[in-house]
This record gives sequence, structure tokens and C-alpha cells, in this order.
Amino acid sequence: MAKKYVLREHLTAVPFNEPMKPDEPVVEVLTSAEFAHLSFADRQMQDAVRTLATVENTYLDVFPDCLIGSFAVPSKDCVLCDLECFAFYLDKTHLLFLDEQDTCIRLLDAIAKQGFVKEPTVAHCLFEFMKQLVKGDLAFLADLEDRMEDVEESIIDRGLEGTSRQMLWYRRMLLRIDTYYQQLVDMASSLADNENKLLTHEESRLFLVFERQAERLLKRSLTLKEYSLQLRELYQTQIDIKQNDTMQFFTVITTLFAPLTLLTSWFGMNFTHMPGLNWPWAYYVVIAVSVAIVTLELILFRRKKWL
Repeated sequence: MAKKYVLREHLTAVPFNEPMKPDEPVVEVLTSAEFAHLSFADRQMQDAVRTLATVENTYLDVFPDCLIGSFAVPSKDCVLCDLECFAFYLDKTHLLFLDEQDTCIRLLDAIAKQGFVKEPTVAHCLFEFMKQLVKGDLAFLADLEDRMEDVEESIIDRGLEGTSRQMLWYRRMLLRIDTYYQQLVDMASSLADNENKLLTHEESRLFLVFERQAERLLKRSLTLKEYSLQLRELYQTQIDIKQNDTMQFFTVITTLFAPLTLLTSWFGMNFTHMPGLNWPWAYYVVIAVSVAIVTLELILFRRKKWL
């Protein structure tokens, strides 16, 4: 899976065993097994890079003559699936990626295909690589917002069934996206600070540009996260309204039959000389009175818009 690229006029893939000119900028992608057999830097640095290859964080560490870091990238096809994790090492002429999958090769091939790197340096290549990581993210977030709007309409118009799980899924997804963008902003800020003076002024300025781009994506994701909280509040409001409607229905039914309950309780008393017990039409009179009471109550409730 090892692959090598050189930076001349643009990024170009070459055979891995092709000899390089002295100080020629080189970009390499290796697996952990391939990296272990490579005579590269010192043992401590190799161990540090290998460790970072499995870290589920986007992170940068600055050394006097190099930079090492890791990327933990959520997939746009399945944000909540396993992160795409890989590490990198950068010095003046080498950019090395330690990747167990094909993520780095895919992104570097895309850079090579576009045939453009502003300057043939490994720092410029890293900048283009980070741009590829967030390429299409604004469209992805816009599509995510559209799907959240569909959930909002579902809550309002088509009931509550199934929306709770959807909202939980969106909240978890936005939390992961928000964390990723925040870490990208921190990494770009550290690169732009150029603490060890490894980068030129122009190269550090590029990462400042990327930091601003990542901040815009971060703000967009934060807006969507707030929107997800609003959806949760709307969902809870709809539940409260549904519960209130149910309680109102039972209250109306109770109120409707309260006079009839009083009437039946009154005539249920076992007094010997209760008036009307011996009237031939008493039973029908009670029925008529009960119907009249219910009818009047229904009319009143409709006027009050309780029904």
C-alpha cells in the first residue's frame, strides 16, 4: 500500500523505490508495518508517529525540526461510524502519512489530479491536503440542515412517531462534527503560529487562511447544533400540547357528566317517601332532563371552543 509522490511543478506519483534528488520534496504514505522497516528519524519519533496513527483526535505536536500530528476524520457517508484515523510527519523536505486505510492516498491522488500546488513544498502540500479534508463540507452541512427541517415539519404536521430517535441521531452527529472542526481550527492555528520556524511566512499565512475556513465551518455546525436543541424543545412542546389536549378531553367528559352524576346520586337515595318515585312518567322525565342538560352543555362547550 506504500505510495510515493514528489513535488516538482505539481504533485506527481512515482515508484516507491525511485531514487530522489537531494532535498527534493517528497510525500509518502505508509502503513504501520511498512513504517517499522523504514529508517526514518529516531526511534522515539517513530514510536510517537505510530501512536498518533490510532488516536481518535485531530492533534498537532511541535518539535524543533519537525511537526507530527494526527487526523481523525468523520466520514460524510456515515458520520457516526468509525473515524478515519491517520498520522503525519512533516519536516523541511518530507511529508509522511501513516495510514492503515486508503484515505491519504485518495486525497493525495485528488491533489495530483487537479495538477496544482501553489509552491512545490511539503507545507503547501499539507495545506492542499487539509483543504481536501473539508472539501464539500458546506454543501454537506446544508444538506444536513434540509434533513433537519424535514424533521421539524414531521414534528409539526405528521405527529411525533420516530422523531425522537432522529433528533438523538442528529445531536450525536453534530457533536462529532463540532469536535472535529474545533480540533481542525486548533491545528491550523498552531501551524499558522509557526512556533519552531519550520515554515516560511507565506506557508504560515496559508494555514491562517485555512483556520478561517475551518472557523466558518465550525460556526455553521454550532448553528446546526443550536437548531437541534430547538427541535428538541419543539418536540417537547408538541408532547405537552398533546398531553394538554388529552387532559382537556377528559376534563370536558368529566364536566359533561357531572350533573348527571349528581342526578343519579340524588335519585339513588333510598327514601321511602321521595317525590316522583310513584309518578308513571318520572323515568321518562329524568331521561328528558338528562338529555337537555347534556345538550345545553355541548352547546356551551362549543361556544367556549372546548370541543
